[in-house]
Amino acid sequence: MSKIAAETIQEEASVLAFDLWDTLLDRESTLIPALDGLLTDHDCDYDPEILLRRYLAMHFRDSMIDSLIPGPHTPFKEISRRALSYRLEQLGLDVPDEEIRRVIRQWKTLQPYPDVDSALDRLGDEYKLVGLSNGDPDMLNAVRPNFETELDGVVSVADAGAYKPHRASYDLCCDEFDVAPHEVVFVTSHTFDLVGAKAVGMRGAFLNRHENPYGGWIHRPDLIVADTGELADVLTS
Repeated sequence: MSKIAAETIQEEASVLAFDLWDTLLDRESTLIPALDGLLTDHDCDYDPEILLRRYLAMHFRDSMIDSLIPGPHTPFKEISRRALSYRLEQLGLDVPDEEIRRVIRQWKTLQPYPDVDSALDRLGDEYKLVGLSNGDPDMLNAVRPNFETELDGVVSVADAGAYKPHRASYDLCCDEFDVAPHEVVFVTSHTFDLVGAKAVGMRGAFLNRHENPYGGWIHRPDLIVADTGELADVLTS
């Protein structure tokens, strides 16, 4: 990690924009039990952890397609419903739509990882804290109260009309908080998110919860940290 990069961020940045799903909010602890219950109800012994990974991969693929083709923005919840429905059909399961929607509604109940609340409390003394998410506006409003530290704002890609890493959502974040890109540190556990942020001139912090390689992109993170606690250690005086 570059000490110079951290010092430059402290001098110039005023906004920390966080990805929410899997960066601040723990998907697995909520969605795996929900999927396990659905599979059990249909007498299926498929591994719910594998189903979650395959469902999320399908969701990601379809959201990228949605951002590339002409037409209106498809809501996150609909992308997600279709992705899960597809994966269940692949397993040979005939699951009623309401049961699938019941799982999708669990996204609104996600809770922060254990390290998050105390770190946001420290970071909030020096930066504006913003959620910049692929989630729909109602989903973001639902999870905001789950944080002990109040976020200064949330930006949904629905208002930009395209999913990250399309530049529209990053530009919208800058516009809403009246900052230049270099005054924003985008924090995420996902390479694709960070590549998009860096490509438009934002600073980037790769929060590597899952100890994954970043990959060979030319757009490199300014900081690499293990969790939000380490991020607070680096970015607060």
